[in-house]
Amino acid sequence: MKKSLSAIVSLAMAFSMFSSVALGATSADFKDLNDLDAATKAKFDAMISAGIFDGVSEDTFGLKDKMNRAQFAKVAALIFGLKVDTSLKTSSFSDVKTEADDPANGYALPYIEALKAAGLTDGYAPGQYNPAGEVTKQELATFLVRGLGWEDQVKSDVGVSDKTVSDWAKGYVALAIEKKILTSGEDGTFGGTSAATRDLLVTAAYEAQQAWKNENKPAKASVAEAKATGAKQVTVTFNRDVDTAKAKLTLKKGTAEVAGTVKFADDKKSATITTDARLAAGSYSVTLSGLDAAEIDKATAEFTAQEETVSKIEFVNANDTVAKTSKAIVKLKATNQYGENTSLPASSFTVYSGDVPNSLKKNDAGELQLTLDTSDDDLDTGVDIIPVTIYENTTRTTVSKNFKLGSKPFVSKLELGSVVYAAGKESLGINESARVDVLQYDQYGNLVAHDDPEIDVEDIQVYLTPYVDEDDLTREAGDSNNDDITDIKFSLGSGVDRSGEFTFNVNSQAGTATGTLKIGSSKVATKVEIADMNNVIAAGDADAYVPIVAYDANGDKLSLEDLTNDTNKERLEFSVSGVEDYEFMTSGEHRGELKLKGIRTSASGVVTVTAMITTANANSVVTKQYTIQKGRTPESIKVIKEPAKKIVGGAESKFEFQIIDQYGKELKNLKYVDDRGNVESGTPNYRVTVVASTYANDGKSIKVQEKDGFIFSSDESNPTVYAGKLDDSFNEEHKFIADADATGVARFTARIEEQNDDGKWVEIDKEVREIEAIKSTDNLTYSVNTVSDLFNAIDSSAVTNYVYGSGELTDKIQEDPAQSLFAKEVVISAKDASGNTVALKDQVTAINASDTSVARTALKGSEGYVLGNKKGTTLVNISFRTHKGEILTRQVTVNVKDDALSVTKVKAGNTAATVAEAQAAKNVYELMELDVVDNYGITYEDSEVQQYAYILGVNVGISNISGGKVTVDQYGKLNIEPSGKLEDVSFDITVTSATGFSATTSVSKNN
Repeated sequence: MKKSLSAIVSLAMAFSMFSSVALGATSADFKDLNDLDAATKAKFDAMISAGIFDGVSEDTFGLKDKMNRAQFAKVAALIFGLKVDTSLKTSSFSDVKTEADDPANGYALPYIEALKAAGLTDGYAPGQYNPAGEVTKQELATFLVRGLGWEDQVKSDVGVSDKTVSDWAKGYVALAIEKKILTSGEDGTFGGTSAATRDLLVTAAYEAQQAWKNENKPAKASVAEAKATGAKQVTVTFNRDVDTAKAKLTLKKGTAEVAGTVKFADDKKSATITTDARLAAGSYSVTLSGLDAAEIDKATAEFTAQEETVSKIEFVNANDTVAKTSKAIVKLKATNQYGENTSLPASSFTVYSGDVPNSLKKNDAGELQLTLDTSDDDLDTGVDIIPVTIYENTTRTTVSKNFKLGSKPFVSKLELGSVVYAAGKESLGINESARVDVLQYDQYGNLVAHDDPEIDVEDIQVYLTPYVDEDDLTREAGDSNNDDITDIKFSLGSGVDRSGEFTFNVNSQAGTATGTLKIGSSKVATKVEIADMNNVIAAGDADAYVPIVAYDANGDKLSLEDLTNDTNKERLEFSVSGVEDYEFMTSGEHRGELKLKGIRTSASGVVTVTAMITTANANSVVTKQYTIQKGRTPESIKVIKEPAKKIVGGAESKFEFQIIDQYGKELKNLKYVDDRGNVESGTPNYRVTVVASTYANDGKSIKVQEKDGFIFSSDESNPTVYAGKLDDSFNEEHKFIADADATGVARFTARIEEQNDDGKWVEIDKEVREIEAIKSTDNLTYSVNTVSDLFNAIDSSAVTNYVYGSGELTDKIQEDPAQSLFAKEVVISAKDASGNTVALKDQVTAINASDTSVARTALKGSEGYVLGNKKGTTLVNISFRTHKGEILTRQVTVNVKDDALSVTKVKAGNTAATVAEAQAAKNVYELMELDVVDNYGITYEDSEVQQYAYILGVNVGISNISGGKVTVDQYGKLNIEPSGKLEDVSFDITVTSATGFSATTSVSKNN
């Protein structure tokens, strides 16, 4: 039997109502629904709030009650929004009577006829409906399938293979299970002929609603409705779910945007806008944006809001007696037109209380709190009456009550309010506070004021389970929010070693009350692990670093910042054998790692590291052993930066090599290592040699220059030799330099050599690089290198004058493309006919930006620079002289961003310095040879960090001071005051950025 068009339309209307109709009742109103899980409660709330279901009594839903067919008919008609003719007095079924003839079921006559007219039922038997009979599960399945218009999908010859289901219903039951409207029981059978209980009917109706919505979901999203649902709240309903990751809602009054916060519902089909201020009377609009235009049909809905008014004022406590005290509290509830506590201030109300002084305030819950001073000796207990009248000044909504004067108060009942956490939080976090009201009621049921002279707040005691030390979590009884009500303030410091729910008991003279405090992710280490090293421990190493990992009580891995804070630093304990000393690093490049100092010089020894946490609530111990490997020896030469293949006269080409040891790591020092891998003192038995050969005509050649400025030896029999430290010598950047009009080829040859038992040097590895001078007749292809994103330095308010010590960095310098470090060079590159890169000399003749509001340019000698002005993009035109003397012009697009400057890297080139070097240094940045890189890729070196420290947000700290007093001023200048000899002073310098990057240099006499 097929459903009529009118029934389908009615169904659509009914299901669309489910999410928007709210009659006030919820599952919380019925005691037999309290134990339902959250997901099931949500289904019940949807059906109850829509008015489809109600309880069998005021506080009982009748969860497992059976529903007869008369009751079922009424619910069905409501679910599907059927047209019901309540004037009907005669039924088409012989057993359906009027209320006069059948008081129990006669009310259902018009609903039964509505179901029949819609084609949803054809009765129980020919001509009969059986209104008093039970609704079976298979009948429920049939009804829902028909109601949803799915009868065409029911196949008469296919159905469930279930003996509990009648043959006629098997197709309906199979489809209902397939569509997940109903399910079989735990034993695998459906129980088709068993009675359907009210809980099953509710959940099945809800699932039918969801199925209908999914099948009839509009292709495009529309704002179906917007309306004021509170003094500071607008509820927006969509015709379907929306992508809340993209969707945005804008509330406007006229053309002015109204500030507020948006919260989308879990089903993504509605949202609430909570405004910062009360809605004023007038016309408003809500606009949906953020989605692709093709995904939106109707983007805007309009509504009219009214000024907030007070519709009712009530006394909260029914008792008509107040205590004799200087602060007798009487609570009132002022309700607005939306049924919520009014947002109007206490000053919007007027109070009369005869000759008794009064004051009125609002508490955090939005209730009015009236305080009466009834302590006057002229007022007699049991005799005097205190008349109280309060009204709202605009609407004159009024409430009055005469109070009898009672005796002095004593606390007769103790309750706790809800725990209030930091804004937007649902638990207590590190360095946060939470508050819970201690509601002490007097003998008349009124709240006792916090500072009532008859009450001693010091009698209140608070106990937590599990126990937490008060040094970690303080709890203080007082009135932290000044609302005259006693509260307990919980304050969490750097954290506790577990998170979750803590039970707290509050004891006072009236008894005990219990509450629950939720402590969120505590970031306190409760479990420690030793992570895998990315290196080995080799004989003779000055130090080695073992990474430490820790987890909090939630199992979350701690960040380096959390791992190394004061709390966790004290919790972590270490035991190390096989080295001279060790230290847990809390800053610098190796932050969060255990530094092992003074590794033995003999191979095959063992280093044992144990990390542990041993506290009342945490016990974690882990041990790892490391075999000391053979001493580090050079094995290969790695090219870090390749030079160009060709070079123009007058140009230079930089390159960088690095010596790699047998473990694949940069080798920073050459040592004497014997055949067993032991490290011995004396001259190293390994060396690195360099020979730079030049082949030229007419004396115009290409030289190869070492990073310190000297020219490498060109004599194979007497090469340049490196036999000690490599990290600040060979393992650095060097360069080819071509004379003007240079010709010929230059070759750079680097070798690793080992001295054999005969004293001869034997080659281990070799790298050779050549560069050739081009001819003036060679054809080159020129281009402009891409310029990375620019900072809007000229327009940014963050750029300002900065005085550092005796120097000054002016905004004029910072906004000059030729001087500012924020500027970037526009670099010309070239390739020859074979595609080889050619090193060029700077030959820029002109540079300009198409849109100077976006970027500015300047020439600095023969170099071109561009500096960001305002956010945007523009073309930069650059003219330059080629190696043939021609003038060419090229273009490059630059992008200017307004992202604030932030540090992405901090590195110290010098990690160890002597006290004398520190004393002589201009500032710590030069001493550390510090490099700081920002988010625009700009590198600030040495004293440049000092000049730009104000905008980079770097700070200098001094730690581990020994042998005197060491301070550093805000500009990085050290002041060392030794207790005895200067050389006996030692300390660490750490430069840290606001983004958490840091570098450390150790200062001592032995460095």
